[in-house]
Amino acid sequence: MKAFTLKNLACAAAIGAAGLLGTGCKEDILSIQPIANNTVDGFYQNEIQVNQGVMAIYNGCLSLPESSYWFLAEFRSDNIAADVATVQRDYSDVSNFNTTSQTQQLQSTWTDLFEIVYRANVLQERMQPFTFARVNQFKGEARFLRALAYFDLVRYWGAVPIVDKTLSIADSKTVPRAPVADVYKFIVDDLKFAADNLPASYVAADKGRATKWAAKALLGKVYMTMYGYPLRDATALPLAKQQLADVYAAAGSSTFSVAQNYADIFKSANDNKYAVFEIQFQSGNTGLGNPIPWQQGQVFPTFWSPFTAFAADFTLPPALFGANWPKADKRKAATLDSVIRNPTTGAITQARPQFTKFLEKGVAGVQSRVDYPNNFFIMRFEDVVLLYAEALTEEAGAATPQAISLVNQIRTRAGIAAFTSASPQAASLAAFRAAILNERRYEFVAEGQRWHDLVRTGNAISVMTAFKRATTAAGANFRQLDDHDLLFPIPILELRINPGFWQQNPGYN
Repeated sequence: MKAFTLKNLACAAAIGAAGLLGTGCKEDILSIQPIANNTVDGFYQNEIQVNQGVMAIYNGCLSLPESSYWFLAEFRSDNIAADVATVQRDYSDVSNFNTTSQTQQLQSTWTDLFEIVYRANVLQERMQPFTFARVNQFKGEARFLRALAYFDLVRYWGAVPIVDKTLSIADSKTVPRAPVADVYKFIVDDLKFAADNLPASYVAADKGRATKWAAKALLGKVYMTMYGYPLRDATALPLAKQQLADVYAAAGSSTFSVAQNYADIFKSANDNKYAVFEIQFQSGNTGLGNPIPWQQGQVFPTFWSPFTAFAADFTLPPALFGANWPKADKRKAATLDSVIRNPTTGAITQARPQFTKFLEKGVAGVQSRVDYPNNFFIMRFEDVVLLYAEALTEEAGAATPQAISLVNQIRTRAGIAAFTSASPQAASLAAFRAAILNERRYEFVAEGQRWHDLVRTGNAISVMTAFKRATTAAGANFRQLDDHDLLFPIPILELRINPGFWQQNPGYN
């Protein structure tokens, strides 16, 4: 049960949608102040309203699984085979490296991310006069969520403007794009503050809010990204190792853990049980439902869901659907389907292979195609485990016994053979790097992790060029990708705000 979602997120949507206007909310009841007082200045009068402002930042994150993790990250990776569409489709352009500054999905994601930044900045400014006990917790939550947004921004667009306060329209036109290293420093500073000021856990009513462990886990991932492409900052590796080790040591039945059964992770009954941080969703036709099952599906029979799937024009590549991913790996059956079995008649229908990881088949209470109840993961504990193994491997320059043991926690739960020091995958640094990257692919497929993993490990250009040549109609004639393909173009509407002030990313119009 997502208690803080029940009480606050629907209300926060109203606050956030109006730029945090002065609406007053109590529990599930929305009451609107007179229009004459409907301003930011009329709000933030007490701790309850400040808490609602924090909820508005969380509410802004509801779009991320769809706009950022699915449409930009997953479609950009080799987990999806999408040929060039016969008509313009943003997801096809993203998948086939054909995006331009006018690709609408880029503008949508950019706007979603900076909306989170804006709401976080408003919250921090408006709560300055307060001294109640949760002041630093609320600031920590705001800065955690702002860091989360900036982490996507810098990975998708590189140099982006750093905005740490609310701006006038005139001022907003003169904020330069900050160097990538400066953006990462900004993210790190936010996450350090969050880790120092957030509680380790919450009581049931606040379960699902960001904790110190969520901040440290994300910080460890940020450091591992800084260690990789494009910064190649060797000093970030020991910092990543320390953060990830701290989170790993904190795992337990009352915090987060590796689930015994992989499929259980994605059930709404287990929300906030195994992962370090999740985006909170809830069915009931309140605008708080999860759209990901619908977006990722192809064909849903009525005994799976009363609502049809989106059925975007993509297929699953052989590396996922074929023999390369053995059936013995329990994650495969929990991630995708190509066979529909009627539970009443036993009749079997062969269907187009599709992702069903987030679809709870037959779950009650879903009111629309975007109203599924289960959460979406930003940081699973398995992410921490595998990143920790990666950090240890990079530090030693080889597959250490501890790193092998960490990877085996994931493999054993998946029902596949554990590695040993004599395994070919552990024979060299290159081999174990590849083994960890492959393990991450199968563990997090359809969760928006693969593209970022390929980029930070320096494999995106070679892997994606070969993949597109093998899976598109262009075949061997698909162009050789290069460094400019590792970023997206700045949306044209952003460039037009102050023409000539920002330069477009190289290689784009």
